Order: sequence, then C-alpha cells, then structure tokens
Amino acid sequence: MRRLLLIASFALGAGACGHKDKPAGTGSGSSAIPPGHPILVDAAPPPPVDWTACNAALRKAATAPLDVRPQMVIDGCAVCGDWTPILMWNHPQSEKGPTRAQIDAAMETCGFCNPNAKQRFLGTLDNARGTSARTPWRYLGEQCKAEVSAVPDNRFTTAPFYALDRIARAATAHGGESANLMAAIELPLPAVSITGTGITLPDVDAGISPTAGPLAVTVMGDGLHVAKLPRARLGASGVAVDLGNYPGDVVKPADLAAALKKLAAGDATVSIAILAPVATPAQQIVAVAATAGGVAPTYLAVNAQGSPEGWDLPATIPVALVATGGDKLKIDGEMTVQLLATELAKRAKSGQKKIVLSAK
Repeated sequence: MRRLLLIASFALGAGACGHKDKPAGTGSGSSAIPPGHPILVDAAPPPPVDWTACNAALRKAATAPLDVRPQMVIDGCAVCGDWTPILMWNHPQSEKGPTRAQIDAAMETCGFCNPNAKQRFLGTLDNARGTSARTPWRYLGEQCKAEVSAVPDNRFTTAPFYALDRIARAATAHGGESANLMAAIELPLPAVSITGTGITLPDVDAGISPTAGPLAVTVMGDGLHVAKLPRARLGASGVAVDLGNYPGDVVKPADLAAALKKLAAGDATVSIAILAPVATPAQQIVAVAATAGGVAPTYLAVNAQGSPEGWDLPATIPVALVATGGDKLKIDGEMTVQLLATELAKRAKSGQKKIVLSAK
C-alpha cells in the first residue's frame, strides 16, 4: 500500500543517541515533530527527546574546541532516536554497517521532505555505500533545498549536516533553554567547494590544535585561494551557513599579504591556516608561510581528529610558521606537505613554538 505523507504541526522527539540501554525521556521529553517536518504515517514514532542531556551537550559545546562541537551536539541531542544508521550509512553491511532497512527507517523517522526525495535517496543509496560519493545526500539537497538547509547550495548536505539540521529545528520547536543554548554555538563546516569536494589534508597522530583559521590560504592547482573558513549557526530554519566565500578567488603571490590583511580587518586575534594537499611539494608553501606569517599567526592545516563520521574538518599543528625569529627547518625537494606535517607535529610535541621554513 502506498504510504501517505503527512505534515506534522507539533514538536520533534527522540531517544538518547548511542545509549540503547538508557531509558528514553529521562529529561523533559517531547515526542512531537516541528512545524513543516514531513513524516510517513506508518513510520515508527520517535521516542521522547532527553532534553536534559541535549541541553548539557549544547552548554558544553559552546566553549569546547571548535572541531569537536558538531559531534558533541549530535551525540547529545538524539532528536530522531539513534543517529548511528544515518551517520554510518556509507559503511556496507558486510563491514558491520547498517542495513538498508535500518537506514530507511531512521530517515523516515527524521523525515524526507517529499516522496521524490525519498525515492532519489534510496535509489542511489546502494551504489554509493563504500565509496567516496555522497550521491544520496546530494539528491536530498537538490530535492529539499531549504527544508534540509541546502542553501545557498548543497555542498554541505551530508549525514552530519542533516543531523544538525534536524537538531536545530527540534530545539527551536522545543524552545526555552534548548533554543537559547543552541543559538549561541558556532560550528565549523568542512572546507569544501561548491561541488562538495575538498582537498586531502595531511593526517598526524598528535600535536593538533582543534581550531583552524578563521582565515585560510588554500593551495590548489590553479594557484592560491584566500577566504574565511565556512562556519554555521543553528536556528529555526536549520543550519545557517556562513560560507566565507570559501575557497575564495585566486590571489597572486604578490597580492597575498594585502588579501589577508583585508580579511583580517584589523582583528589582532585572527589566525591563518594553510590548507595544502598531502602530496604537494612542501617547497611550494615556504613563501606562502613567510608572507602569511607576517600578517597573523600562521599554521599548517591537518585533518581534525574529532570530526563527525563522513566529515573532514581542518585543524592545525600548533607551531607558528614565521619569516624570522624561529627555529630553522630546511625543506628539500623530496619533502611533501604530509612529511612536513609529520615533522611539525614532532616539533610541536617537543615544545617548539615557531618555525622558519626555507628551501634547501
């Protein structure tokens, strides 16, 4: 029998995410759906939301390191029940991922915006699992647009982004302290272009500062790009995105300092992250580091370790890259950005604070 789509007019509810042995609704609960949130009439109703747990997570996230905030909010605010089937959608069932039925049920509980969006999402789900493609989420963004916060474009539409959108709408509908706490949190977003793709940043095991930027110099094939890293706030319309024009327009090396000073706008607290693909010859960023370091504290970006499943958020290695006044590090022609990141992480662990890069 064909399922009928209803538009609910009351507040969204759920149980505690990732705690199946914990009774739902141990705080001030609600099992309603926010205005305009679509559900299918034969989908299982979500359990009550533990708003006490959610409020505690929101309160903690407001002052937590930037890159761990999204996961803290998602873990603490299970407004659609257990987020695991949605967040782990890309893991094939053969690799202990959720079944197709579990993903379908979780998405129905949280809501597709219309039947066509559901059809497109599920129709592309199987082929996308286990790959780097985000095809189901791209179609969801294209079909639903503002209903899943896919504005001004759908570059961020992914499982974590969808979860944050649902949390934002539910907390607003719940109102009171939940809405106020949520609105106070700034969240980082992946450093991706309009296609939803970003560069592959280095990985290091230790020596990471969880907050990158907000200014970024991104080294790409067509040159240097300068922009602010994308950020977000949560509210009544879901996730309000501040793109920061990322990745920004191409800037000539001679104009790099001026472009960064313009973005910094005299703010002495800003810092600069250099984002460069792992295989980039490290000598290519020697001049970039010296120029940027003359404008504001400058650091090499790496992958954050606290990012939600499916997201790559930039963090930095807390060794300032400066033109003068630091320990010397000579870069030969064989060193890549990944090898540079590994070396900087070692130096950060040993307590070095400033490094002058020079080409050997």
